[in-house]
Amino acid sequence: MHNLRELKGQPIASRMMSSYLQAHPPPLMVLHGPDGTGKWSAAEAFIQQSMCEVGTGCGACPACRKILRGEHPDFIRFPEDRVYIGETTDPADFTVRWLLNTRLCYTPFDGPMRYVLFPRADLIQHEAETALLKTLEEPPQHTRFLFLVRNLDDLKQTIVSRGVPIPFRLLPETVMRELGGELSEAELRLLGGSLHLAPFLKTELFRKMSEMVRNGLEHPQALVQLEKWIRQGEQKRFADLLPQDEGFEYLELLDIFGLLLLENLTGHPQRQSLAPAVFEFKAQLHREMSGLHHYLLGRLFQKLDRILFRREKAG
Repeated sequence: MHNLRELKGQPIASRMMSSYLQAHPPPLMVLHGPDGTGKWSAAEAFIQQSMCEVGTGCGACPACRKILRGEHPDFIRFPEDRVYIGETTDPADFTVRWLLNTRLCYTPFDGPMRYVLFPRADLIQHEAETALLKTLEEPPQHTRFLFLVRNLDDLKQTIVSRGVPIPFRLLPETVMRELGGELSEAELRLLGGSLHLAPFLKTELFRKMSEMVRNGLEHPQALVQLEKWIRQGEQKRFADLLPQDEGFEYLELLDIFGLLLLENLTGHPQRQSLAPAVFEFKAQLHREMSGLHHYLLGRLFQKLDRILFRREKAG
């Protein structure tokens, strides 16, 4: 996507960002919402249009070609990783001190404006965030920041208060069908309005997980095997079934596991008893507490086993 007109299913974000292309953009825009709803594409399209020599994100002018090759000196795109403050002297690339000492202190190299994109602003570490806050309080006239986060609560309120929040919502079904290609009804339900995990649905790991979930709901021994397999996946990263470059996090795979459980419980005689246990598992999964998902998995499988196969003893 090179132009904000191509942004689908996000009318508020599209309207806000397009208006800033016509006027002076704010020092900080915070694009917030679920992954897979267009935040990254919108941020890059905004920057490309802003830097484009004809203002359309044409893809053909020298500025656009540099951006598409990842070579534009005035577009600083941080990696999707933890961002540290860096050493006082000779800080490593893509640390905050590297940014402040070797980039922001100079005027843009190739145009009137420089853009800095943090695709995972929630991973900016505390000291780095504090150092960056001072810059956001008195931003350079020639530099604009774009922060991408899933939830505004992932950032300090002092950061949010210095920016313009731009909301991204889950995509409607019509847009999911348009952008997602050939997705079945079950796959659309699993994705739930986000295309973030759409590539995962085409992997051997997803096929294997679907099969083991179906079997686990039918026999106690298969349920034990499913729990063991899911737990081992954290250490092995499902390396035999998932290419290393796919980049799916283990907690994201646990999310899909929970959704597969719910999907396979459709029409199940014990759905009314089982569904609350799965919803509780998913609701607690992303809380920042060491070892929490181990406890949640244990509790979930204990409830599944009791309700599915030991109801006569439980009574």
